[in-house]
Amino acid sequence: MLLGDGSGEILKLCAETFTGKQRGALVVAVPTFEAILLNASANGADVVKVPLTGSFAHDLPKMMAAAKGGLIYVCNPNNPTASITPKDELRDFVEKTPGGTMILVDEAYFHYADSPDYESMIPLVQDHPSLIVSRTFSKIYGMAGLRCGYCVAQKETLERIRPHQMWDSVNIMALAAASASLDDPDQVPNGQRLNNEAKTFTIGELDKMGYKTIPSQANFIMFDCKRPVLPLIKAMKDRNVHVGRLFPPVPNHMRVTIGKKSEMESFLNAFKQVMA
Repeated sequence: MLLGDGSGEILKLCAETFTGKQRGALVVAVPTFEAILLNASANGADVVKVPLTGSFAHDLPKMMAAAKGGLIYVCNPNNPTASITPKDELRDFVEKTPGGTMILVDEAYFHYADSPDYESMIPLVQDHPSLIVSRTFSKIYGMAGLRCGYCVAQKETLERIRPHQMWDSVNIMALAAASASLDDPDQVPNGQRLNNEAKTFTIGELDKMGYKTIPSQANFIMFDCKRPVLPLIKAMKDRNVHVGRLFPPVPNHMRVTIGKKSEMESFLNAFKQVMA
């Protein structure tokens, strides 16, 4: 295991270690979490973007076909769509990907995924030296500002990554908070319960209004507004409700983080006004 200054540092380290003009391209889905794309580009690597499937899963066969060495990045559950790539497909993908290509599975939203079609890839690390799985304390543990994350990989893989990391990148406050969070048996189940309650309420209200949500396995939702979302984002901001930015591959979809139920009621009230 390797600790990082949030899982964002882990993604950056993987891009620096496994992509570049000599090492190979970064292969990603689109849309997905974009930080690692910038990291790979800064490292001189090409970035190959493969659209999600119609069910908003990673198109793993096309991603594998596009990779020649380098790194394949799979965000599962995916950000910004909150969708998952089924466990059987992902497991088969890890088994079949050639050894010269590294795979990074980003499980930042792991704790929110309750679908029977989802499972962590950490158990596969033991038998696959090309597999890296990242996690973060920023989501279910509420530590986004403190910055603490980690990855799980085989020892030889970690030894390739470690030289790219600066000394003492994780601060003592983050380590203390992470330790306290792990010692609290109620932290995760309480967070899951509160998220599920507010998310179920919000999705239900949007459904009554005729707006369909991509099945969410995270602490946010993405739904089709049936019109360009950019003016809606601005109109919501004018009502002091801030939602996610535009994601060009899905220009009619809005990304909304799940907060307290009272906050989601405020979102729904503002959204009704904007769409009237």
